[in-house]
Amino acid sequence: MAIISTLRETLKIKAFLRMPLNQLLRAVVQEGLSINALLAFHAKRQPHSPLFIENHLITTYGQFYDDVVYMSYALYEYGIRAGQHVGFQCDNSVTLLRAVFAAERIGATVVLLHTGRSVKGHFDFLFTEEQLKVLPQKAAAICFPKKQGKVVLQTSGTTGEPRSVHTAVHTLLAPFRALLERMHFHTYRYVYVATPFFHGYGLAFLTATLAAGNTVILSKRFDVSLLKAYPIEAITVVPTLLSRFNQTPSLRCIASGSAPLQNSERFDAILYNLYGTSEVGLVSIATPEQRAMYPATIGLPIDGLNIVYDESELIVNNKRTGDLVEEKEGLLFIKGRLHDRIISGGENVFPQHIEQIIRTHPKIDDVAVTSVEDSQFGERVIVYIVGDGVSEQEIYTFCKENLANYECPKQIYFVAELPYSELGKLNRRALPNLL
Repeated sequence: MAIISTLRETLKIKAFLRMPLNQLLRAVVQEGLSINALLAFHAKRQPHSPLFIENHLITTYGQFYDDVVYMSYALYEYGIRAGQHVGFQCDNSVTLLRAVFAAERIGATVVLLHTGRSVKGHFDFLFTEEQLKVLPQKAAAICFPKKQGKVVLQTSGTTGEPRSVHTAVHTLLAPFRALLERMHFHTYRYVYVATPFFHGYGLAFLTATLAAGNTVILSKRFDVSLLKAYPIEAITVVPTLLSRFNQTPSLRCIASGSAPLQNSERFDAILYNLYGTSEVGLVSIATPEQRAMYPATIGLPIDGLNIVYDESELIVNNKRTGDLVEEKEGLLFIKGRLHDRIISGGENVFPQHIEQIIRTHPKIDDVAVTSVEDSQFGERVIVYIVGDGVSEQEIYTFCKENLANYECPKQIYFVAELPYSELGKLNRRALPNLL
């Protein structure tokens, strides 16, 4: 059944991308069922088309493929072999991608590491930003046995310990088709991937843009000037970036993920809210039309996923997400994280739900909810507010009108800003340090 399902999904994707089957099969025979096969396909078909634009320099499909091939010879000579684990702890760049594609071409397992965390685990080779710059770029052609490589991510999961997560290629086809069907992603000629490649969305949209034969705009850090310099039609962001740019005439799609939406109202007509995890991959997509009816939704699940619930915790394909989710009219809504749940007076309190409500107050820019121990109720709700011209009493009144009694905060603290990770996730553990 898996073979039939894979074939069916492949044919549907091929129809969207209008790929000649014989040319695609030749690329797969040449490079294996990998990201390098997509690169080889387009390098043959449109060698002079721009693949990357970085620092206003263009790298074409043909040029990049040739660079990857020659670098694979150099990395093999350097000592990298099939089956070895090669870690890259680097910012987004063409230099990084050239090395990643080359190592994958050799058959190595490439692990994209978070740039803000210490490295844990065993790697046969580990490259940081500085080491990446001195890697050999070219060598004479070498015949090495072609084996299937992998590009994987690391996640801290539910234990807090980093581990590599690899998803089989055939399970990625349905989510990839959803990007084409629901977001029309193959129609966007210029895509700014403003999320890091070590994050699932960054890697997914890089692959989707390459598969469509379109152009990826790159920068090490988010650069708002690029939206004016190029006719960017789609951009991938985390929610904290939404306040840093305005809509441009060419922009037709904003893909946001990793954290709950904020500062999104002016982009509602073109904003897609995506939900997924490193372990599971893409789970659901909320279209602008769905968000217009239900602003908090994370959308419809991707076709073919096995979704069940264990006391509200979402389990996808037998993998726990740690997220508490409810379903209404077929759409999914996140209530909060399992480990963030507050139990006050015997009632379950979900910080994310309270944050969504309080954030609708016109004078409040941002909010975070957590709890402290309470001798009477077990835990009591406290909130941190970012906002000008709003009083403590106004917030208490607003909460009493819009929240259940047990959800209302018992303490309110005003702060200049809240602690977020570079992926836009609120760091609740850092909140007590703000007092």
